[in-house]
Amino acid sequence: MKFSIFPVDFWKVKVPSHTTIKDKYLDSFIEGYANNIYQIPSGWGTQKCHTSFQEIRLIEEDILDEYVGIFNSLLRECYTQEQFDCWYQVYKDSEYQEWHEHSPSTLSAIHFLKFDEEHKAPVFRDPNNKSNTYTPEVEEGDIIIFPSYVQHCVPEAQYRNHRATIALNLNLTK
Repeated sequence: MKFSIFPVDFWKVKVPSHTTIKDKYLDSFIEGYANNIYQIPSGWGTQKCHTSFQEIRLIEEDILDEYVGIFNSLLRECYTQEQFDCWYQVYKDSEYQEWHEHSPSTLSAIHFLKFDEEHKAPVFRDPNNKSNTYTPEVEEGDIIIFPSYVQHCVPEAQYRNHRATIALNLNLTK
C-alpha cells in the first residue's frame, strides 16, 4: 500500500519472510540489549537507546536479499545489497530516539521485528511545516519505507516487552 503525507510518498507492506527473520535475529538482538554490547553513536541526542548503528554488519546476505527484493518490487528498480546499510534497535526501559533524519541516504525503512500493542510507532514530521506530525499505524511484520530526509523520532516509553526494529538506508550515488 502506497500513501502520501505532507505530500511525501511512504510505503507500508508486510515482510514476506518476517517470521524467518524474527526467529533468526530477535533473540540475539535482545541478548545484545541485555549485555549492552553497543554504545550510542557520538552526536546522537538520546542517552537511552540500544542500536547497532555503528556496526552496520548485522544482516546475512539471504535476509538482506529479502529487503532488497521489497524495495525493487515497490519501486520497480534494480537495487543491490551494496547500496544498503542495515542495523537494529531495541527499546524497553524509557529508551527513545530523538528527532533525526537519514540524509544523505535516498530512502530509509523500518521493519517492525517485535512490535506489540504497548509499543509506540515512530512519529514523522512534515518537512514543510514542522508542527504537523504523522504517526503511522503499524504492526509486527510491517516495513515502512520513506524518503531519508523526513525527520522522525521514537517517543520515550516504558515497555513490559522489548520493541525491536531493523532499519535500512538505501544509498544512491550519481
